[in-house]
Amino acid sequence: MKKLLSIVALFALLFTACEPAGEDAKNSAIKLTTDSVVNISSGSAMGFLKYELIAPVEGAKVEATADVDWINNFGYKEMGKITYTIDKNPDEGPRTGVITVTYDSSSFTVTINQAGNPAPTNKTITDFQLQGKYYGIQAGMYNYYLIFSDLGLDSDNMYSVPNAHYYLVDLFLLEAPADLDNVTIPVGTYEFDKSNSGFANTFTDTYSWYQINDAYGTASSKNQISYESGKLTVEEGKVTLEVTLYIDDVLEKHTVVYEGDYAFINEA
Repeated sequence: MKKLLSIVALFALLFTACEPAGEDAKNSAIKLTTDSVVNISSGSAMGFLKYELIAPVEGAKVEATADVDWINNFGYKEMGKITYTIDKNPDEGPRTGVITVTYDSSSFTVTINQAGNPAPTNKTITDFQLQGKYYGIQAGMYNYYLIFSDLGLDSDNMYSVPNAHYYLVDLFLLEAPADLDNVTIPVGTYEFDKSNSGFANTFTDTYSWYQINDAYGTASSKNQISYESGKLTVEEGKVTLEVTLYIDDVLEKHTVVYEGDYAFINEA
């Protein structure tokens, strides 16, 4: 009787071993080795995930896709690693996207949770000086360089005063100064050109930024902070600069208002 039971048990074992693989076995050709949920800030970022091939399949390729367009630019340069780009979230609310990695008939997913971009903190400045330089015709337009600051320019008319703060505006207009001996900016409203397209009546991204000087009168690249958006409004006796920028990863809106007389240095 014991011998008969042993034969039955052996038969059952062999039958089990020959059954088709279940879902766990079917999906075990590739395995995620980094976090399956990634939380990031609202700004643009580069990310990566890592994987391990458990059961290599001849001719099969590892491929990644996302269910949203703000996760993109997948890279496969390094075996076992996929890089990707996450675009900045322009909205106040958070958002979620899912990356799916497939290999032959196996797959896994990674969830990306991106924080929202809150409304900027407002800061208004009314006690800065307005100085600047006029460079004449540059790139077929009249070039005015505005310098708003708390401590002014140094003896060489440069923005290098220790511990000073500067808002720099590289403005290109179609209109020349009315008086070259007393250069002021023509009345009007001028937009920030983030893409440096070269459009007239805009100020460029390349030479426009917010600068925080150290005790030696210099500023590292970290303290030369690019504008995200901006507008310059020139009225009779009043010049207003409105910009948004990131300070320590927090979006802020700075409004600099100057009222009074001013005249730029003519370097044309």
